[in-house]
This record gives sequence, C-alpha cells and structure tokens, in this order.
Amino acid sequence: MTSSNPLIEQATSDLRHRSANFFQLLSALGRMRSQKSDTAEARRQLLWMADAIGSLGALERHRTEAGVDFQAYLNEMVPIWRRRHGTKGPNLVADIGPMLARDFSASTIALIAQELVDNAATHGFPEGRTGEIRMVIAPDPDGRWIMTVEDDGVGYDPATAVEGFGLWFIRSLATQIHGTFTLQGGVGTTARLVFTP
Repeated sequence: MTSSNPLIEQATSDLRHRSANFFQLLSALGRMRSQKSDTAEARRQLLWMADAIGSLGALERHRTEAGVDFQAYLNEMVPIWRRRHGTKGPNLVADIGPMLARDFSASTIALIAQELVDNAATHGFPEGRTGEIRMVIAPDPDGRWIMTVEDDGVGYDPATAVEGFGLWFIRSLATQIHGTFTLQGGVGTTARLVFTP
C-alpha cells in the first residue's frame, strides 16, 4: 500500500498544469503564424501542427498515477472538434467508455483519434455537406480496445482513392502501439483501430 504525500501531489499537479499551458502556448503561436502565411498549403500545415500540439497539451490535464483518463480527455476534445469544423459541418457524436491509457500510448491514441475525426469531416463531407460522424471506444472480449470512427458521408473507394498524409500518419502511429487499423468504404466510411491502451 502506498501512502500519499501532499507536497509531491501538489508539485506533480503544478508540473502538469505548467506543461498543459506550455503546449497551449505553442498551439496558439502556430495558429497566429498561420494567419500570416503566404499560401493556403502553409496555413493548412501550420493549423494541423497547432491542432496536434493542442491535443497533446490537453492530455496533460487528465494524467493520473494510474495513467491518462482517456474518457475525460475525449469528453473535453469532442466539443472542440465540433467547433473546429463549424456549425454547418457534420455532427460529431461520441460514445466513450472509461479507459485508462499508458503515458506512451495515450499520446499516440490521441493523435489517431484527432486525425480520424478530421479526415472524416474533411473528406466525407465536402462543400458543406451535412451528416454525422460517430466515434465509439469500447473494450473487446480479448482485453484490447476498439476505436471506431464511422460517418455517413460521400464514402471511400479503396480501389481508386489515393492515400494522403492523414491515412499514412494513422497507419504509422498504429504500428507504434501494435494496433490494427482498417478502413472500409461504401455508403459512408468506417475506420477501426484495435489496440491495447
């Protein structure tokens, strides 16, 4: 049985708070710099980096001794992702059960979740098309976890589609946590990641 030390707990809390603030500052700087960029592509890349840094910073607020409270993290991020894609974009619905993630895997899972939602909103709903994106994270019977991001957008044809940076990035991150990533097209698109948190 471990005894708690109030001084250590306070110092740890202060460190997490400072780290989160530092990440948020970097994210804000990236967004400010994007506003002065000369090209649309440069703005897009800077905004992507700012969003990724902001997501990692949010993780700091949900670290515990046992790991990262991923349910609390996503409950914070889902409204942010909704606002990011505007009131006329697809509606984002999340069904997230309690999940603790290890420090190493939490950052990777967070970046994958953000990229999956962003890909669904950007590619599934072009030119103001409306619809729904549904994210579900739940355990499977084998003790692993399944993240599913499903949309009812324009669909995805793997036979003709050219994979861009987003899917390459997701597949690369999935290997880092020994996860299995699949993408299914048709009426809408379903992305599925099986992983150990």
